Formats: sequence, C-alpha cells, structure tokens
Amino acid sequence: MLSANFNWKHKNTDVSEDAINIGKKIGISSAIVESLIQRGYDDEEKINSFLNPQLSDLRDPFLLHDMKKACDRIKTAIENNEKITVYGDYDADGITSTSVMYETLQNLGANVDYFVPNRFTDGYGPNPDVYKRLINDGTNLVVTVDNGVSGNESVAVANELGCDVIITDHHELPDKLPDAYAIVHARYPGDEYPFGEFSGVGIAFKVATALLDEVPEEYLDLAAIGTVADLVSLTDENRILVKYGLQMIANTERPGLYSLGKLAGLKGELNEESISFGLAPRLNALGRMGDASSGVELLTTFDDEKADALAHDTEEQNKRRRKFVEDITTEAVIQAQTQNDDAVQVVYGQNWHEGVVGIVASRLVEKFQKPSLVLNLDSNTGILKGSGRSVEGFNLFDALNGVRDKMISFGGHAMAVGLSVDEEHINEISQHLNEYAKTHKLDANAKSDLLISGRLKCEDVNEELFNQLQLLAPFGTDNEYPVFEFSPNMVTNIQTMGKDNSHLKFQMVDKQGKVNVLAFKHGSQANDLINNCDNVLVAGHLDKNTWRGKTTIQIMLDDMRSSGIEIIDKRTHVLAKEMFKPTGNYIFFSEKLYKKLSPFVNNNSTSSLYSNLSSQDKFDNILIVDCPNDVSHLEDALSKISFNSVTFYLFKNHYIFKKGMPNRTQYAKLFKFIKTHNDIQIHDKINKIGSYLDIDVQTLIFMINVFNDLNFVYIENGIMNYNPDLVNTALTESRVYQDREKQIETEKKLLAVSGEKFKQNVRICLDK
Repeated sequence: MLSANFNWKHKNTDVSEDAINIGKKIGISSAIVESLIQRGYDDEEKINSFLNPQLSDLRDPFLLHDMKKACDRIKTAIENNEKITVYGDYDADGITSTSVMYETLQNLGANVDYFVPNRFTDGYGPNPDVYKRLINDGTNLVVTVDNGVSGNESVAVANELGCDVIITDHHELPDKLPDAYAIVHARYPGDEYPFGEFSGVGIAFKVATALLDEVPEEYLDLAAIGTVADLVSLTDENRILVKYGLQMIANTERPGLYSLGKLAGLKGELNEESISFGLAPRLNALGRMGDASSGVELLTTFDDEKADALAHDTEEQNKRRRKFVEDITTEAVIQAQTQNDDAVQVVYGQNWHEGVVGIVASRLVEKFQKPSLVLNLDSNTGILKGSGRSVEGFNLFDALNGVRDKMISFGGHAMAVGLSVDEEHINEISQHLNEYAKTHKLDANAKSDLLISGRLKCEDVNEELFNQLQLLAPFGTDNEYPVFEFSPNMVTNIQTMGKDNSHLKFQMVDKQGKVNVLAFKHGSQANDLINNCDNVLVAGHLDKNTWRGKTTIQIMLDDMRSSGIEIIDKRTHVLAKEMFKPTGNYIFFSEKLYKKLSPFVNNNSTSSLYSNLSSQDKFDNILIVDCPNDVSHLEDALSKISFNSVTFYLFKNHYIFKKGMPNRTQYAKLFKFIKTHNDIQIHDKINKIGSYLDIDVQTLIFMINVFNDLNFVYIENGIMNYNPDLVNTALTESRVYQDREKQIETEKKLLAVSGEKFKQNVRICLDK
C-alpha cells in the first residue's frame, strides 16, 4: 500500500458560494479565495486587505509598551554623548536586529557600539560577566535586541553599576521580569500591542520607526531576513515587512548582502525561500561555528572590498557547518538505529560540534519521527552538552523538567531544548524520557497534519493560477503555501532521479489534462507508486519550472497515498518456487494447477480454489496465480472476498488470443477431410493431420472439439469418423466455441494489455 506520511485535513471539500462570488468580483480563482476564507479572511474587504498590504498599514510604534520611555532615554544618551552598546544575539534574527538598531543609532549621531555574544564562551542571552565588562569599558546604556526578558541577573548588575538597560525583545515573558529602565515587548502583560508575533528584528524595526519618526524603508531588507529566519507568523505586520523587504533585497545597496546573495546563488525573482534556504542559513552558520559579530559587520559595512571578503568568509563557515552536520548526522543515525524500541532517542559522541547538534536533532526527528536528543561529550570534563527536538504532541521541555536536578543546565520549550549533563546521568535521563513517553501515551505512529486547501484537476494547473497564488506570498508560518489534492485517473512516466535515486518524478493524467510532479526524498516509493498508479491521491503545491527558455507549471509533492485496493502487476508465463514465498492467500482457478502447486505455498500463507471461496473470507493480501478462462470468474472471486492488496501472476500455459478463432476456410478444410476419410487416428496422427491441412495443432484440436460438441463427428478410443446423421448447426452454438471466445476476451483484457490498461480493467472488475 502507498501510505500517507501526514494526516490530511480538509477544512472544506468544496468551493463555497461566497468564494465563487468574491472570486468573480476581484478576478481570482475561487479555489484561492476559498483558501483565504479557510484562513479567516472571510469577506471581500479582509481579502483585499490581505492581498494588497501597504506600508501605511504598519501601526503606530508608540503603541508598544515603554516605547516612548525607551526613545526618550536613547535620545538623552545621544544628546549627552553617552556610550550606547547594542547587545544582540548570534542567530540570523539577532544579527539583523543588531544591525538595524546599530545603524539607526549611528544615523542619529549616537556614540554606539554593538556586542554579539559567542555561543561557546558567552552562552545564550544576557551574560552578567559580559555586562560588567561592557560597563567597565565605558557603556552607559545597554539596548538589547532579540534577547533580554530573562536577563534579571544581568540587569541587576547593570543597575548596581549605574548603567541603564533598555530591553527590546519578543521571546516568552517569564513570571518575574527584569528591573530594566524600559521593556519594549509586544506582549507585555496588561499593555499588549495589537499584533504580538514580531521577531526580534521586528521589534527593533518598530523602535527604529519611533526614533526616526518615519518608516525606515532602508531597513526593510534586514527586517525581512530576521522575520523569515525566526519562523514567526507571516501575517499582519510581519507580512508587510517581508513583502516589501524582499523587494529591497532584490535591489539592495548593501554590498555585503549583495555578495552573500550572489554566493548563495540567488538571482532573478526573490521570495521567502531565498531567505530560508539562501541567506538565513549562512548568517546562522556564523553563530554556530564561532563569532557572529562579523555578520553585523557584513550587513552594515559599505566598503565593497571588505563586504566581499566578509561574504566569502561567511560562505566558508556555512560550508564547514554543512560538513559537520552531514558527518555527525551519519554517526547519529547509526546510533539511533540501535534504539528502535525507544520512544525517545538519545545519542551522543565525541568531537560533535555543539553549534550544529540542534540541526542534527531535527534531522533525526525528520527521519525517525521520534523526539531526539543529540549531545557532544567533552572527554576532559565528562560533560555532555547539546540540543533536543520534539514531535507534535510531545512536550520535550516538560518531559525533561522531571529530571532537572540531574542536569547541569537546561532550558527551552515544548519543541526544542538545550541541556548540559554529566555523562553518568545520561542513561537515567534517557530512561526517564522513555517512561514519560509511555505514561503520556506518545504515539510513535502519530502523523502531523497536512492542511489541504481544496481539490484541483490536472486541467486547472496553469500559469494563470500559479501567478494568482503568488498574490498570497510571502509564505511561511500561519500563511503556508496552499496545498491541493489531486485524484488523477492515472500516474505515468514514473522514474527516480538524483545520484542516489532518492527523488521521484512522474506525471498525473486525467481526462482533460496532464501535469508533471516532482517528489523529493520519495525515490524509495517508486515501486509502490507503480503498483498504485491508477488509484493514487496526490497532495502538492504549484511550482514554476523554467528549462531552456520554456516555462511550465508543475506540482511539488507534499504527500501521496493510495485511495483503494492496491493492484500489483506481476503477470508471467513462467512460475517459480520463489513466487510462493510472499505471505497471503493464493487463489487458483485451475483445479489441476491448484493440486500441483499448493505444496509450494509458504507455511504462513494459505491457498484456495476459486470455486471454494466464501464471502466470509477476509485477507490482507491475495495472489491470483493463474488466469481464469472467463473474466466473470475473476469478477466473482474479487467480489466474494475482502482484501487490501492483490498481486496478479495470471499464469497460463498457452496464450490463444494471438491465434484467435479459426476462419471458415480452415473449418471447411477440416470438415472435407473428415468426410472423405474413415477411422482417423487423431491421437497418433494429429501432428501429420495438422501439417497436411496447414493448421496449427492446438487450433486443430480445438476445431475437432467443436465438431465433436456439435455431433458433427463421433470419437471412440482415439478414432474419429464423420457423423452422417449430423444436424446442421451454427458453430457458434457450440459450448466449446463459446468458451474459447470467452478465453480470448479474457486474455485480451488481462494479458494482452499494458500495465496501465490492465489495472483499469481490474478496477472495472472490482467495481462490479
């Protein structure tokens, strides 16, 4: 069977009247309108607003908690030439946040510097020792970006040393907030901003807007990168920042960003994937491999030579990061495969780069669909340090919280954690996680949901629909690219691709059209797809493919599954013992063949003669060994029993459809011969008679049987003579004649057709 990897969720199987009416008014496909209605844009005004976001739709930044207080303090610091340090973070959101705040303060004439912590020496978030060092070096005001709300100790140190701290952050707020001079946060308790899903750079952009008293369009490129990289909701104001930011990136005047994009292979029309797979991983690599400060320098310098050098260094760091990920993943997978019985995987090794173990954990989750911890062992200290990633429905933070006392450090949320632990406690933690999984009934077979926006036919897929779908961009969290379901009559041209055949491509065909499908990482399902080529459901999204100047719209596969009984075509004219090894119920139409071959059926299987089948019989798999003489017998067999999969061998000694029915001349020849000869020895002389009459022996035997059935002849002890008392009857009245016609019809439907046509014919049998 072709099983789905996801749980397909249909909000609405049909396009609503509202979608049809609105689609006509605004001139776009009703399928797209229906997708928007499902996402909460349920009237024409909301849909128009979503499709046409404007910079003017950005709200007043002073609606954010403490914004005025923060801006007043920053302006005072600028006026008094106080030294301001922007305290950032080492991921792409943190780097872009730092860049936006740093450039804004620079442009306002501030005495400003920035600090980006090192993952390995400074840790994550505010570090009290770093705060002391910065303040002792002359910092009078710390402005955090993309961090700070959990920095109680650091803020306390700053207050003690007479340095104010302004926190601008977007992370979850702890129960006890730092005693900072100001906290600019969209979800500040009791003073929530109308939109609470900003990334760190989104908050920094709002601060820049407030300080500059206008929307700083020159920072939209940075805002877009950080917003997409941090996987926050791409709705409301974030949608505006990214939509306009992508336009800025495409026409960037930042030499570092231009060089980085060139090295990432970005060209032509840019979209959110240009950030997700091109720019963000490279910026993130800096923090994973070492010092991310160069990322801020890369984005803010306007020295072309320096920018190009920094971009090349960033590219090299990304290549190193990828090599580490691949090498560690290979080792981690081997370890994980020894833990098949564990609900939660815990793997570790020496010299596993701590900056990439989170990525490796994500790879394990993707491969095994299990929560996974990946840690590096420091052989000198015996301490394991690493990251964990989870699956939907399993709160990894809560699970580990139960053994917090066994860990040196620990933090995170439901889907991702970071931890340090002595090696001597790791088995205890692993055991606890698996017991927790059992107690909380973690379903190892549970599938994530895949939202299906609607159903399309192959004929619906065209460039116009693709272009209309782009009106919904940028796509991402809370605004996923619409996925559609297809029910093609047939999929054809199934073939694997890639150096290791890990990918798949095929073509969907229905009555009115056909469309190509690309399925990355589905190469192993090629045979299953072939077996289900006539009953497959495809879930995918539209994609544009340009090759040698020609543009076509194709489908990128998200998932697929069989929609009915699996038909496996293994038709053969030779039977071998190996063919009776698969487990199932072997069905025979020929009693002679049944008696001869039943002993070869493996012990875990059963065999049945068609005539003995019962409507009570239920099987997972059945195998049709031989070809019936009448297709109605197959229809009867398939309708009598219950099964999920059927394999067809359809063995037959001699195919007769190629020879067909004898013609009138041949019958006349034989009739004349019989009438003019007596005591014809058909057993001993049949080959000579065939040669004399120029008629194939098998055909000749059939013709004699027809004559015998109609009493044109009589045969005793292998001797045939003409019957002078025959009654003139049409040959078609013969049962033997009729049976051969049925055999020919059956062979033409089951043996003399292509695999696709064969499956279509079997479906007809199943439907009867």
